[in-house]
This record gives sequence, structure tokens and C-alpha cells, in this order.
Amino acid sequence: MSVGPDIAGTAPIAERPFGPRSSLQRRTRTSWPIHWYSRFVAFMKLALPAAAAGLLLLIAIWPHIQSTIERLHKLPRIDFTQARDLRMVNLHYSGRDRHDRPFTVTADAARQRSESDDLVELEGPKADMTTDNDTWLALTGYSGVYRPQAQLLDLFGNVELFQDKGNEFKTDTAHIDLAKGTAEGEDPIQGQGSFGTIEAEGFRVENQGDIVIFTGKSRLVLEPREAKEQP
Repeated sequence: MSVGPDIAGTAPIAERPFGPRSSLQRRTRTSWPIHWYSRFVAFMKLALPAAAAGLLLLIAIWPHIQSTIERLHKLPRIDFTQARDLRMVNLHYSGRDRHDRPFTVTADAARQRSESDDLVELEGPKADMTTDNDTWLALTGYSGVYRPQAQLLDLFGNVELFQDKGNEFKTDTAHIDLAKGTAEGEDPIQGQGSFGTIEAEGFRVENQGDIVIFTGKSRLVLEPREAKEQP
């Protein structure tokens, strides 16, 4: 009886990785963290001193920065809405009323909100009206509002009325209808002229200044002409 090798019970031999390749992979995997850490340490050696120097510099110049910011806050703010306004100087309007009598409206400066807005704000306004008898009435104020199409003028602050007859009146406000040649006011008024002095609670001017009516409680002091003519 011949005896041969028993191959039925032989287990397969598992394939093992090659030694050199396995050690190369291990060295590669361990070298990357070490390389990254070395670069990080080198970067921080430069970044930390630079950050510390920048912080010291900021502390040194901070008072100058703070004073500059405070000065900027104190600067007047620009209202850009005024850039859309139309501003004029030495304004001059001229026209004629319903009876073809001339009138003029002048001002040191004027501002119109928009081209389509029929309202002009005036600084230092003055209105001159001429009567049929070639006499005139002038009205001035600190400020005013004029509507050119309606020919309406409102004066505010230190309003004064002058007649070429030498009469002068002072009040706070006046509403003038240049188309009709009239003016009126509801604030107290004081006046003086060749007739004497007068005080009233309001006034009304008609016919371009030919007629002045004082309304409300009034007080008139007449001065004789002889007393005016004496030296």
C-alpha cells in the first residue's frame, strides 16, 4: 500500500502584504501631522509677536483716533434735502393787479421747494404797490411766503408799512393780495405820521394803500399841524 501526501486537509495560506510597502505607508501617515505641526509652530512664532506689536501700536495711537472721531461727530450734518431746493438771491417779481396797476416783490434770497410747487420762501421780502394817483405803499418783513400764480404774499416778523405821505406802521404779520391791491393783519399795529400816532388791534389796507382802516380796539392821538411846524 502506497502512502502519499494528504492534500485534502491542507488549509490555504493567506496572502501577506510585503514588508517594505507596509512600513512606507506607516512612515507617510506619521510624517504629515508632524510636518503640519512644525509649520503651525513656525507661523505662530511670527504671528504672535506681530499681533502683540500691532496691539501696542493701537494702544499708543488710540487717543489720537478717539479725538478724531469726536471732531467728526461735532461737524454739522448735511441736509441733503436742501440740495433738491431751488435757491435764488436778489429775487425780483413784477406784475400788475386787476386794475392794471404795477407792483413788485423783491427779496434778499428765496428758496423754492420744487419747480412744480407754487410757493416761494423769502428772506428779507419787500412789496411795492402803486395807486392810480401815483402814490405808493411799501411793506417789508423779516421773512415771507409768496405764491406767484395767486399773487399772494405773507410777511412775518418786524413787518413795516410805509406810505409816501410820510406815514409808518409796524406790526408782526401781514397778508397781502397783490392782485386786489389789499393788505390786512390781525396782530396789534402801531403807527405814526403827519396826523399823530395810532394803536389798534389790526388793520386793513384797500386800493393799493389809498385807504387804511384800523380794526378792533384803537387809540388815535392827533397832533396839531402847528405843533409840528414849530422848531
